[in-house]
Amino acid sequence: MQSLDIISVNFWQIVISLCNLLIIFLILKKFLFKPVQAMMKSRQDQVEKIYTEADENLGTAKQLKQEYEQKMASARQEADTLIKTATQTAQRRSDQIVSEANSQASHVKQKAEEEIAQQKKQMLRDVRSEISELAVDIASKVVEREINQNDYDGFVNDFIQNVGEQQ
Repeated sequence: MQSLDIISVNFWQIVISLCNLLIIFLILKKFLFKPVQAMMKSRQDQVEKIYTEADENLGTAKQLKQEYEQKMASARQEADTLIKTATQTAQRRSDQIVSEANSQASHVKQKAEEEIAQQKKQMLRDVRSEISELAVDIASKVVEREINQNDYDGFVNDFIQNVGEQQ
């Protein structure tokens, strides 16, 4: 009979075991499942928050990248404009320097021509004066009489003008 007791089913023992199981379940539910579920929900909220922030940061980074690229394009364009302006300014200055140099060269040339013309006139005056003096000396020796200087100056001037016209 003892062996049958082990195999037999005791109704009260099953009920007590079920009650014990129910009490343990309720205790575990109250003290374990709810805090674990709350912690899991909190973790899920944190993960969602991290993903949301990451998406926002990615959007901000893309926007900043686009602004940076626009600023770089603007800076390149401004640099190109500055280079063009500097080149044009240098070309204008170069043209101005060449123009001033040409002007100075023509001025120096004109001055030199005027100076040459004045020296030529002075030389002709000097030659006339010397010819006049020589003519007076020769004539006074030849004629042996004194001839007026003004008369000889007139003769010499006529002679020189006639010689200049024949050449």
